[in-house]
Amino acid sequence: MKRLTLLLVIVLLFSMTSCDDSNSKCSHTWTDATCTEEKTCTKCGERQGTALGHMWSDATCTEAKICSRCNETSGEPLGHTTDSGTCSRCGESFSSWELGEYNDEFGQPSGKKYIVTEAYGVFSNSATTNSTLYAAVQIDKENIGIMLWEYGNHLVKGTFDYENYSITILDENGTKHYFTGTIYKGNTRVYFKYSDRDAVINLLQTNDTLKIYLKSSKYSISTYLFTIETKGFSEMYKKL
Repeated sequence: MKRLTLLLVIVLLFSMTSCDDSNSKCSHTWTDATCTEEKTCTKCGERQGTALGHMWSDATCTEAKICSRCNETSGEPLGHTTDSGTCSRCGESFSSWELGEYNDEFGQPSGKKYIVTEAYGVFSNSATTNSTLYAAVQIDKENIGIMLWEYGNHLVKGTFDYENYSITILDENGTKHYFTGTIYKGNTRVYFKYSDRDAVINLLQTNDTLKIYLKSSKYSISTYLFTIETKGFSEMYKKL
């Protein structure tokens, strides 16, 4: 009788234990591990394994470090090494000036370089007032010239033997600097006197912007006004 009772107790305990074990088991549904969390069961919350960890790309001039797995960012962008000229990290140019090269009589590169910057402004004459002007300042080792396009597309050319222009440059301090320019017959540039070269270059090197006003009155009064930016000028000028 005692043996039977003991047997029944054992069977009952085994049955209860089996039931508890069965109830405690979960047919897990795992989420994928992430950079910061291991796999997790969506049913019971059990965790398994380890988090993947971030895979950081290097920071750049304009972007912070970024994880290729989750796109999380960290830190700050490096920033460009200069706000003018060319960034030594990424090579991006911030210059308002471009470097070019003249062609020879055969249309081949001559090896003679120039730098140029462009701007919009206004012009006036006997036929119009404050109409659209497109202008370019071009500099090489010998000359500083200004090209003017009236209405944005009609290039001003020298039509007589020569024509003088009075040129006024207004610097950032509000100081006016006076020069004389000449456009020759058939030419498309108003050239500064060579003796004024150093003064003009100095203005370009010591100001961020310059306002330029030209006036011609040999045959009829024409005026031209535009503003140029000088960012990167010094660096580009060294390449001539």
